[in-house]
Order: sequence, then structure tokens, then C-alpha cells
Amino acid sequence: MLSIDQLKRVYTNEQLLVILFTRLYFGTQGIDTLREFLDRETIDWMSFYKLISVNDIRGFVYHIVSESKIDMDASVYSALKKDVMGISLFGAYQADLLRRLKPAFEQLGITVIPYKGRVLAERYYSSPLLREGSDIDFLISKDDLLPLRKYLLENGFMSTYNVSEHQLGFAVRYHRELPFKSPKDRMGISCSVELQWKLLGSYFGPFPQYDFFIQHLQPYTTADGATQMGLAPTYDFLCVASNHLIKEALARFKYVIDLAAIIHTSSGQMDWGEINRQFKQHRFSNFLWSGLRALEDIVGLQFPIPDIPAVPYHLFAATELRSGKALYLALIKQTNLTRSLAGRIKFSLRAYWYWLLPNYKDLEATKGPAWAIPFLIPVKSLKFIYTYLTK
Repeated sequence: MLSIDQLKRVYTNEQLLVILFTRLYFGTQGIDTLREFLDRETIDWMSFYKLISVNDIRGFVYHIVSESKIDMDASVYSALKKDVMGISLFGAYQADLLRRLKPAFEQLGITVIPYKGRVLAERYYSSPLLREGSDIDFLISKDDLLPLRKYLLENGFMSTYNVSEHQLGFAVRYHRELPFKSPKDRMGISCSVELQWKLLGSYFGPFPQYDFFIQHLQPYTTADGATQMGLAPTYDFLCVASNHLIKEALARFKYVIDLAAIIHTSSGQMDWGEINRQFKQHRFSNFLWSGLRALEDIVGLQFPIPDIPAVPYHLFAATELRSGKALYLALIKQTNLTRSLAGRIKFSLRAYWYWLLPNYKDLEATKGPAWAIPFLIPVKSLKFIYTYLTK
């Protein structure tokens, strides 16, 4: 674990404070160290608030501040208190939605695998309030997409994109998910529900999918004593790490905390040999080493893995961007940090090529037959070139 002096060479005081909050939560550094840091250093509290907002850790910080009675700027604390009320209401809505959807899907004879989000919060955090979530992710078999889509549309959900049924074959082959918007409750709350048949976009290459993970479901007990079915921790880690270590490469600090929470809560159940095998088999070992190095240096976790390679990691890369081309390009840059020069060139070319493929907005704009979809590629390419030349 890096010392505070070592961390100060890389991170701002506000970022360092986030790290110290995280170490306090996981018990790798004491509260006295945190209080001494606050007494000694100057904190720009508005910058700190923006930092934790962008990184989706407001509930996490508020819980630690309240439980440990840590002094902080009164206006920021008041803002966090209001934020947490909204986070709590939104999380309760998601929990209720999950409790209704899973049995409904099972009545159709379909087993889905919920991961990340509310499931992760209830299973691995000391309280679900500590984790902010934006959507509900279901890993599904691509063969179940049509009946699941039919059920959601018949029960008040709206497809985020108006994709025709005859276009779904193209979507399944070249995309990874189909998002829906849930019905609003009495308070006007709704969320995105995503049916995902791939954990990673096709430009990343192969990675374990539904047929692999469905073999590793097991019962577990939630914090409120309820029994649920979910992935064994090793496979939950693999599922979550596909996003946190590969797709977005620790872009948000929430991802560091998520992975640490899984490991900390399930330390005796983690099969690191299996995790290493899966990352190595699919040529993502550097992403695993980068993540474990960050968890060791930043959080202070220890792993039963000798000589973890010193692969670099980059934290606090998140911006306020949540979608669009700019975010897509930023994530390509972030995931390229652990690759060799040749690997960066190869991956970037693949990613740019897949960006030129028709996305859901492109598919919405045409009602042509499925065989006509490839003709959208040159049209999109010309639009891209025109925009680039005239910007």
C-alpha cells in the first residue's frame, strides 16, 4: 500500500481524501490518519463534491462521514444529505423492480443473471445506500431476447430505441445490449433496464458469455436475511470486472470500491486461479494485473498471487460525459493505457471500425429490410468525414 507521501506525488488533496475514505471503510488505514490529513492539508470542498459526484460515490462518502463523525464543509455535507435521500429512493425503486422482474422472467422459463447495480450493493456493501446505481443489468442468452423484449413491452416498459424486430438479428451480432425504460412510479422514478447478451463490445474480442456464467449460480443471503440466487463470488468478480477493468478500465473510482467490496466480503471464496485463467485465455491479463495493482497500492488489499506484474493504472479519469462519441473515444484512450503500442493501434482501428457500424439511432432512421442495413455504413462514413472536414 502506497504511503500518503507517495500518493501526494500523483494525486490532488481532494483525490487523496477519497482514497483515505476508502481505506477507512475497508479497514486498511485508521481514522486518525484521515483526521490528521484534514487538519494538515487544505481541501477545496466544492472540487471534492464535484469529484465524488462524477465518480458516483456520494452515498459512500456520506456514510463514512456520518458514521465516523468527520468534520467537513457544512454546505457540502448538506448537499450530500439531500443527494443521499434521492439515491435511497432510487435504490428502493430498483430493488422493488428486481424483485418483480426476476420471478416474472422465471415464469417464462427464462433465467437471467443480474449483476452490478443494486445486486452488487445489497450483496457486497455494508448497506445498499453506499452504492449509487443508474440502471439494472441482466446478462441473458441471446436466444431469450425476443420473449424478454415482448414481456417488457407488454408490461409498460418502453424501448429506448425504436428498433424493428427484423433488425434484431443485426443488433445481436454487432451490439451487446438492448435498453428499456421502466414505468414511472408514483414519485416519477424510473430507470433503465438493459438486456445484455455480451459483456463486452465485439471490438474487444471474445469474453465469457451467458452460457459460461449460468453454470455458476448459487444461493446467497442478503443483508436483510433474504435468500437470492446469484453468481459465485469468483464469477461475479469476472462479470463485474469485464466492465470495471476492461470496458471502462477503472475510469470511475466507484469501480475501485466495487471490486474491493467483492474481494473484501468474499476473500475466502475467491478462486484467483480461475480468474487468472479466464483473463489469460481471452488476452486481458494486463487489465487484471493493472486492477489488482491499483487495489493493492490504493486500497491496501492483499492477494494470494505472487509477483503481480507492475502494469500501470490510471484513476480519476471520469468526466461528466455519460454517452456519445466523446465518451466512446475517451474510453478507447483509457483502455489503451495497459496495451503495447502495437496493441493500441490494433484495438483503436477495430474500435473505430465498429463505431462506423450502424448504431441503434441509425437503425431507427430506416425501415428498410435487414439486408439493406450494411448500406448504412458508407452513408455514416460520409457523414463522419463531412462533419470532420466542416467542424
